[in-house]
Amino acid sequence: MGCVDMGSETKMDDNPKASVSFSSDIQPVFDISCATSGCHGTGHFTNLDLSEGNSYINLVNVESLNFSPLKLVDPGKSEDSVLYLKIVGSSETGSKMPPGGTLSDASVTNIQTWITEGAENN
Repeated sequence: MGCVDMGSETKMDDNPKASVSFSSDIQPVFDISCATSGCHGTGHFTNLDLSEGNSYINLVNVESLNFSPLKLVDPGKSEDSVLYLKIVGSSETGSKMPPGGTLSDASVTNIQTWITEGAENN
């Protein structure tokens, strides 16, 4: 007698969702809305350089100077990350970023998801 596959069917919901990529999804937001807008580029008075090649090391697991003991990006904890709190306009972290504008809902969601997924340099 032959073997019979008694396994379960694979459903679309059973497949893991693609993670958010720092290089493809997050850095482009920084490039357009933060680094090249004159706010967070090389030599800016805030010393928070979000330009490509600098942003990850300047954000992830870095304690905030202004909102200590919070980290700028606390992997796995978007609600405790200054970056996320600033872009959603939390009163806990002062003025909303970027000044004079807002990020798209998709960009905010991607940043939140990236942080929640562990803020990997992928």
